[in-house]
Amino acid sequence: MICFALLAHENEPTLRQQIRNLRKYNPNAFIVLYNGGIDRSFGKEVCQSEHILYCPYSRPLRRGRTGRFFYDVMRWLEDTRIPYEYLVYTEYDVMFIHDGFEAFLSHHMEGYDCLVEALKTETTPHKSNWTTALGMWKEWGLWQPFFQSNHFYGTFNPMQVYRHRLVKNMLARVNKPLFEQILAKTDVFALGEILYMTLAMQSGAKCQEYPANIRKCFRYRPNISLQEIQEASQKSEVMFAHPVKDDSVRAWISTL
Repeated sequence: MICFALLAHENEPTLRQQIRNLRKYNPNAFIVLYNGGIDRSFGKEVCQSEHILYCPYSRPLRRGRTGRFFYDVMRWLEDTRIPYEYLVYTEYDVMFIHDGFEAFLSHHMEGYDCLVEALKTETTPHKSNWTTALGMWKEWGLWQPFFQSNHFYGTFNPMQVYRHRLVKNMLARVNKPLFEQILAKTDVFALGEILYMTLAMQSGAKCQEYPANIRKCFRYRPNISLQEIQEASQKSEVMFAHPVKDDSVRAWISTL
């Protein structure tokens, strides 16, 4: 079973729209909402009416500094012993346009523990041109005692997929008191792009990358346009898109 860990912080109508989109194309999955906003009631009514789970470990997170959200969801799922096979890192601007994701995971992750957009290895500070990695190298004196390594790994945040057994191993590696101390001090942008991939690889994970044909509407920026999504809707291999932020694009997807 797939669990979508969904990070959102505002706009309940848009949240409801996304939940229904995830459910339409992944009917056997379940969703856990993490409220990263300052309104502590955000999403609770939607969770009740749409019958999805609300992560009680949610807390306000700064824009671009949302790295702990996935960790908090992982912890809560373990603490409550909720079973699943795959945990998916899902942001508010991901939407599906074709079904088949569950079958794709069953086939494409055979023999693998995690699935990401692309796997990066960072070993040399002055050679990096990746913003998130530069931030980590700048704070390496803070993070090195946690990772206990001379290098780290990274990927793109949305749609990271981890098997449950790997999540257990990743959590077992975390020195919780030290981790909380670091989180209170760190200012690494998009920390989740490094944190989970590094913990996974240090846990001995075998990592797979999404095929290029699936990533045709999957990027950091610019926003996915209406024309792009309409063209992608004719290609069954393009199952999801990111970033889908424009209301007109989201509305069109909802008519599919």
